[in-house]
Amino acid sequence: MIECKETNEQILIPVFYNVDPSYVRHQRGEYGDALAKHEENFKEAQSLRSALKKASLLSGFHYPKNFENESDLVDEIVEDVLEKLIKFCPSESNGLVGIDQNIAQIQSLLILDSREVIFLGIWGMVGIGKTAIARAVFDKYSPQYDGCCFLNVREELEQCGLSFLRVKLLSELLDGENLRRNGTSKARYVEKRLSRKKVFIVLDDVHSSEQLKYLVGESVCFGPGSRVIVTSRDKHELVSGGVHQIHEVKEMDFQDSLKLFCLNAFNESQPKMGYEKLSKKVVDYAKGNPLALKVLGSDFHSRSEDTWKCALRKLKKYPNEKIQSLLRFSYDGLHEVEKNAFLDIAFFFKEEDKDYVIRLLDAWGFYGASGIEALQRKALITISNDNRIQMHDWIQEMGCEIVRQESIKYPERRSRLRDNEEVYAVLRNNQGTDEMEAIQIDVSQIRDLTLSIDTFRKMRRLRFLKLYYPLHVELSMPPSHNHPYILSLQQQVALILSGCKELMSIGSEIHIKCLHYLLIDGCSGSKESSVLPKEIRQQNLTNPGMDMLNSSIGHLNNIEWSDRNGIQFKNLPNELFCMRSVYYLRHSKSRGQDSGKPKLHILFDGLSYSQRISLKELYDLRELALPQNISAFSSRKSTLDGSIVESLPRFIIQSLDALLNESYKVFR
Repeated sequence: MIECKETNEQILIPVFYNVDPSYVRHQRGEYGDALAKHEENFKEAQSLRSALKKASLLSGFHYPKNFENESDLVDEIVEDVLEKLIKFCPSESNGLVGIDQNIAQIQSLLILDSREVIFLGIWGMVGIGKTAIARAVFDKYSPQYDGCCFLNVREELEQCGLSFLRVKLLSELLDGENLRRNGTSKARYVEKRLSRKKVFIVLDDVHSSEQLKYLVGESVCFGPGSRVIVTSRDKHELVSGGVHQIHEVKEMDFQDSLKLFCLNAFNESQPKMGYEKLSKKVVDYAKGNPLALKVLGSDFHSRSEDTWKCALRKLKKYPNEKIQSLLRFSYDGLHEVEKNAFLDIAFFFKEEDKDYVIRLLDAWGFYGASGIEALQRKALITISNDNRIQMHDWIQEMGCEIVRQESIKYPERRSRLRDNEEVYAVLRNNQGTDEMEAIQIDVSQIRDLTLSIDTFRKMRRLRFLKLYYPLHVELSMPPSHNHPYILSLQQQVALILSGCKELMSIGSEIHIKCLHYLLIDGCSGSKESSVLPKEIRQQNLTNPGMDMLNSSIGHLNNIEWSDRNGIQFKNLPNELFCMRSVYYLRHSKSRGQDSGKPKLHILFDGLSYSQRISLKELYDLRELALPQNISAFSSRKSTLDGSIVESLPRFIIQSLDALLNESYKVFR
């Protein structure tokens, strides 16, 4: 046995039955005499003595010293063996798939050989497997500690108060020791006992930093080498509670997802013959969420192929209720303003630029920056490396379902609309209501729909209207089309037009008095920018066909952001210098286009009040005389990126000390 332990690293548990381990170690007394007699018939006596000495040094069971009867001894041996087997039992056999990598990462963060007391957070979206991972780590490592406790805080708090939960935690850590003392005596006793015990604690599903501080805060002192793991859907609450080392749980990869689904659908790790394609469709739909994979696997268990196909079609329109109810926990914990921001993102702004979305949310009073941060903390959204907002498909479906529940039978009574069939029905029948706040219209789906002012007259709270065409479809509107039907809105409005190929104008007199954001992207046909309302705050023009700025731009007293990317203006109106409230101005040209010779003194007059200026690939300035008022760049964050100049006078060079980059080309 000793040889197997040393060669194969097998576990050896000695049982000292009616013999003291010290007698075995020193091989004396009656045990030594019996061993001497046995050696007479045993050729390898020395190796036997050596093996027995090694066995006596191992941790095992001593009977009858530590047990009242043999039954207690057997129970203790069985329990010890089971605990040890858990460490070596593959996670798949426990219905856990794809968590080994998470466990390995958590193990490295716990630094198990350190004597420091370490707090570790496990964070991620609902259903991502935080509890399963924490339980697996607890089962694997807690037997090595003097005391341990696994508490599901949310479930326990539904049954009892926080003070009772603290007593339960302390009782389990102290193995039910006397906690009936009162007042200062009890507190001192608990503090003294815990400070000497190396404990392993898991607090699962913690909602607030107050819960965390009350249960395991500074008032509780654990012994050296103790470990505390806290799982939560809110990263901010972990940090606020003093947990600064956090492991984020990500979605499962496809192979592990397929295995987990099959274990629940077929009781085996691969699809049943004939169900391979259907299984992959379900796995694609679950998007790596373990909760969804388990629930769907159970729902599809022992069902026919036809039932599978029908259920998949149903899921596309009606999400699984059990999954939705669990996902809503994070949403329900949001502030009312944050809920609005979440629903807007779920409906309209997934994969959109974060800064762009923040500006829109700010315009509607939803406090974009803090709202997006709150959604990130609760793992409802993530931000990609290129600054785009990302949202798990299940989370997005939850948002859409929340809005659908506002009025299941009557879409016109909901706050937001994006489903093509529902949008078509509402607009075609003039069914707009006061409840409607935002609409997204795929114009390719409503070619035979005639819109008028009456279509939107009843939508008094409408604040967002997006008309778009999919990238693979061309939008071609009659040259006389000027969108009169969106010009009488009274709320703060964001107007987005994308992909229009023959857009002549956006109305010669726009009456959207509360238009705060205008985006014209990739539209051609319009040669001159439109007359805009004075209240507009942000303007974004990406229109290669536009070459003239309307003189009304000088009356935009409230505009703060103006981005004219890739537009070749042949003439700049004198009124440009009146734009005194602009904080950020970007003006750039497309390569290979001739912009003519604009009035540069007017351009620089218009820049004199801007705090951030970007002129990218603006002009070949070698043939143009630079005016004295270029000093408007002084003390501002400015960029002349890619513009070509013949030479720069000394006073200009001195005034350009604030350039963010110097990629402009100078020829002397």
